[in-house]
Amino acid sequence: MAHTAAKARGFSLLELIIVLGLVSAILGVVLSSLLEGDRVSLLGRQESEMHQQLRDVLTLMVKELRRAGLPPRNAYDGHYLRSSGRLNLVSSGILAESHPGMLAFTGDINDDNRVDYVEYAVSGATPPLTLTRRAGPIGDAGTLPDSPAQALSHLVESCRFSYFDASGNLTSRAADAASVRIDLTLRSQAADLPSGRHRTLSRSVHVKPYNP
Repeated sequence: MAHTAAKARGFSLLELIIVLGLVSAILGVVLSSLLEGDRVSLLGRQESEMHQQLRDVLTLMVKELRRAGLPPRNAYDGHYLRSSGRLNLVSSGILAESHPGMLAFTGDINDDNRVDYVEYAVSGATPPLTLTRRAGPIGDAGTLPDSPAQALSHLVESCRFSYFDASGNLTSRAADAASVRIDLTLRSQAADLPSGRHRTLSRSVHVKPYNP
């Protein structure tokens, strides 16, 4: 009878505390593993996004920049050709207002016999910066396109345009440029733990327009 009564009284308080402690420890390990798995998965997705954006942005920039310069003569109407100022604007290809943070050029970028204006610019005071593109055909009166800028990436750590003359020397005069080097670095949205640093991905391309 005494043995049966001992069985009926159940677990002691100490035993319950020990069991609860073990269960909490196991749940903590499981939860920590799940959170770590989510973090690794997030970083993997962000790195994949950086690779994709870097490839897409540079492919577009190289493709368009190679078309910078004087398009075929039939790309201009009579009024446009009679204006030497406008003709010079187009024939210069890479424009003088370009600088390390902005690249502006003209040319028949989509091969439709129309003169296009293209502008790539970086904005923002501190990273992440935003890289934008504005493009469109130049009007018959020489007006630049008024289309809004399109954001290409909000993950920019740094973006710099460097200009080289026909002899391959670095030049500060973009209007003299025969080629352009683009140095682009993207960064992850979230920082790694515990370092607090963002992952970065960089690439440089050197482009010589077909029609400088």
